[in-house]
Amino acid sequence: MVSGPEALRRLDRSMRDIRDEEISLTRSSADASAKIARLREVESEQFLALAKLRLDPKRRAEVTDYISRAEKDANEMLQRHGSKLDELSGLLADVDKDIEATRDKRDAAMADYEAAQKKLDQLSADVFADLDKDANYQAQKQAVDDAVATFNHADEKAGVAEKDREEKGAPYRNDPLFMYLFERGYGTNAYKASNITRLLDGWVARMVRYHDAKPNFVILNEIPMRLREHAEHLQDDIETERQKLDALEDAAFDAHGGKEARELADRSEEIISAIDARLVELEDQRDELVHRQRKFSEGQNPAFREAVDMLASGLQREGLEDLYAAARQTATREDDQIVRKIDAVRSEIVTLETEINATKDRLKLLAERRRELEDIEWEFKQKRYDRPSFDFDDDLVEDLLEDFLKGAVSAASYWGKWQQAQKYKGPKRRRSKDQYSNPWGASSYSGRKRRKSKDHGVFGSSSSDFSRPRSTPRGSKGKRDHGGFKTGGKF
Repeated sequence: MVSGPEALRRLDRSMRDIRDEEISLTRSSADASAKIARLREVESEQFLALAKLRLDPKRRAEVTDYISRAEKDANEMLQRHGSKLDELSGLLADVDKDIEATRDKRDAAMADYEAAQKKLDQLSADVFADLDKDANYQAQKQAVDDAVATFNHADEKAGVAEKDREEKGAPYRNDPLFMYLFERGYGTNAYKASNITRLLDGWVARMVRYHDAKPNFVILNEIPMRLREHAEHLQDDIETERQKLDALEDAAFDAHGGKEARELADRSEEIISAIDARLVELEDQRDELVHRQRKFSEGQNPAFREAVDMLASGLQREGLEDLYAAARQTATREDDQIVRKIDAVRSEIVTLETEINATKDRLKLLAERRRELEDIEWEFKQKRYDRPSFDFDDDLVEDLLEDFLKGAVSAASYWGKWQQAQKYKGPKRRRSKDQYSNPWGASSYSGRKRRKSKDHGVFGSSSSDFSRPRSTPRGSKGKRDHGGFKTGGKF
């Protein structure tokens, strides 16, 4: 068995392994791109040597002048590119240091929390024995359960209405003429148009029977919106009732000598929550830097591409490819040596470009797997599985973790295994705010807020989705399935 803290540490180690490989591959890709640029210069030099042998003095001078200028401009661009890549690498290193330092702070706060919680756990049996006899406490527990039940009912109704909106509203949304009029606010005070446009829009409205269809469409969208708003208000009611329950429990623990431990536990929880939010920010900053660095290292930076293309296109522009073709057909020693060198350079460039493309695919998969592991760690901490009160099977952080990293198991499936395998070994009764698997004890409700969309309603994620917030659009949340994903090194 593996304790919650050790399980999180192993996930962190896997995350570091992925990040280390990303750094290594990015550096290799950057080196390969830089080598291609240098090989283009060698190629240019060989073509100049070929021009010296085969072209007349005037033509040779023109070619030499052009290629020399192209090399000079390209070198300046490549130097700027290298400086920018070094800058990104420095920023990335700083973020990595911040992430590790922040994780250390979290470990310290967690140690304080566990020390305080140990004291509270020792008191819990006596505290809840008294609370079970307290009529006010029992009434407040029932109030929380009632609030949760009311919310669950409202949430279910809102879900049904949202499903109806999606299914029954599809014909309206798929009608471009109807949606054109609807989005322009036709028939409302918001509608603004010239006389000719009004005349044409009126003709369109009669054709699609807009005035008959609009009320149905509005109602179809309005009902789920109102039901969802009502459900969200009920979430606030749950929080209000829960705070009353917490206050009764806090007073009971204080009466049994647990005030100092309780305050330390609550304070540590707040610190951990703030640290986790900071880690999300840092991880997203790092993700953005990795994305930018990858583009530079793969030679996708416009200035870099322009520099390399300038050297390559310069040869074609001056007609040197024809000179090269002619040289390949001659048998002179000088021509043959130059041709062999050009062939060798071009062959090496093709090999390097193939390596860069393979690295590009690899880095993309690594970034995807890293983001999924961030999702899993977020859910792991949200469920409070990172406490010593939980144990997990070794397979989850050994064989199954390796399968996940290789892509044999999807992120959603792997996270499901964690939820199924968790074993709680703490006391049977704890404060409501410390209930690990669910803050509300045996009851449950969907606490995920929906966001209003431009598309006449609201949208949200299903309960199976990952809930980690993202400040960057790359990647997706929820169930994911992947094919063969083989990692290097440890996994």
